Order: sequence, then structure tokens, then C-alpha cells
Amino acid sequence: MKLLKKGIISLCASALLIGSVAIAEPIAQKGLSKSNQLIGSAGERSTSQIREHEIQKLLKEAIDVVVETNKTIFYLQQKNIKEAKKHLQIVKNKLAYLEKNYKIKKFPVDVVVSEIKGDFDLKTAKKLADEAKKAVEDNDFVKGRFILNALRDEIVIQTAYLPIDLYKQAINLADKFLNENKIDSAISQLQIALGTLEIETVIIPRPLAIASLLVEDASKLYKKDEKTALQLLEEARRQIKLAQVLGYVKTEREIKPLLDEIDKLEEAIRNKQKNSKDIFRRLIEKIKEMGKGQKQQ
Repeated sequence: MKLLKKGIISLCASALLIGSVAIAEPIAQKGLSKSNQLIGSAGERSTSQIREHEIQKLLKEAIDVVVETNKTIFYLQQKNIKEAKKHLQIVKNKLAYLEKNYKIKKFPVDVVVSEIKGDFDLKTAKKLADEAKKAVEDNDFVKGRFILNALRDEIVIQTAYLPIDLYKQAINLADKFLNENKIDSAISQLQIALGTLEIETVIIPRPLAIASLLVEDASKLYKKDEKTALQLLEEARRQIKLAQVLGYVKTEREIKPLLDEIDKLEEAIRNKQKNSKDIFRRLIEKIKEMGKGQKQQ
């Protein structure tokens, strides 16, 4: 969290995030089948897809507020009061714009998306999960924590938000001090404004993100390459089961509807059924719903 905040309050790093980010495409590798290439690249592609989605949520005007606040601090430290006042006015104008045009109280200004890769087979994951449960039952929390940490297979989204009410209060006070020629006090208030940024962490189960992407891949291939589509669905089934074993889904009963949908889909593909497209759409929606991120408290 400290690293994320440090990155935000650097002079202009956040402004660079507005540009588009290309989603990684699978690179053809000699000796690997198409299904193995898609499966092997699914983790990276799913994370890139989520990163692109999160970056699109950022608001340029809110990022500008942070950037211009940093510029104001810079010019005050250089004793360039005229430039500092100009950039502080930009901050105030941007805040007024956000307040007028949006009905939200927190604005996303930066995001960091990272992976914690597990890369388990089901047998290993089950063994570790059983060991973790046994450690907790034996009151061996140290061992339990160690094993539970090893069971993580997730995409971590850390988003920094600008809380407009608190930020505006600090900026108005900084403006007051600057007009009174209290430069050090103005700088302190601007730093307090930057310190109001809030970090929210959301965890997305990586196996479910991968499963969703593999089903999407299969939906594009099943008409012309049935074999590859079925192989992708089989791996999606394994990833869904893995999500449950790792604890991202509590019970086998919860994943059964997804596994049943995959069974229906495989049958529909083999029988060339016309409703395959609808089953694909339904399955993708269900996986995405189950794989929605959970906020960390």
C-alpha cells in the first residue's frame, strides 16, 4: 500500500495510466498444440484483460488533481509563488468540475494489478488444503498460515481513490495559507491532501478468471476446431474445481451448476446443436459472477 501511494504522489507517474494498454495475445510456440498455447497463455491474458478494464475506470480529471497538487508543492518549494498559485487554482477548478459532474464521493486515480501464481494440480492443492485444515484443528496457526499463504492463486487489484470532501478541505486550507504567505503551512496542507488518498484492495480468484477466458476462447473456436474447443473446456472445468479446492468457492455444491453447464456445452458441441452459443454466453456470465472480486478489509 505504501508503495502504491508513493507512486501516486510522484510528480506525474499517474498521468501516464490514461493511455491504452494492449492485452497480451498468445504467441505461437513450435511443438505446442493450439489448445496448449491458449491454456499456457491464459493466466497472463486474463490478468492483462483485468488490468485494461481497471485502467479504463480511472478518471483523467481526478488524476490531474493529484498531478497538479504535486506541481503546486514543487513550485512552492522553489519559492515560485506565482506558478504555485496558478497550479493550485487548476486543482480547485478540477475539484469543482468533479463535484459538479459526478455523483460519487471517491474518484479512482491509480491502479496496480498484480498476480500471485499458484500453478497447482488438483491433487497437490487438495493435499495442501487438507494439511492447512489439520494445522488449524491442531491449533498450529503458524503452520496453518504458512500453508494458506502457499494456497493463494489470485489477481490482486489495488486502487487509489481521491476522497473529494477531505481533499477539498485540505486544498481550501492550503489556499488560505498561501494567500496569507504562510508557505510552509500551505505545503503541509497540500501534503495532507495527498495523504487522504485511500487504497482499496480487491482479490479476484485467478482460476476463475482463467476459466472464464478459456470458455471465451472455446466459444470462438468450436465451429471450426471442435477438438481444441473441447480441450479448453476441460481445462476450464479443472480451473473451476481448483478454485473450490483453494477456498475461493466454499463448497462443491456451488460449482456444480458451472460443471453441469460445461457438460451440456460439450454435448452440444459434439452434437452440433444450434443453441451452443447461448450455453456459452450463459456459462461465461456464471463464471464471471462467481469470480467477482472480494474486497479486503
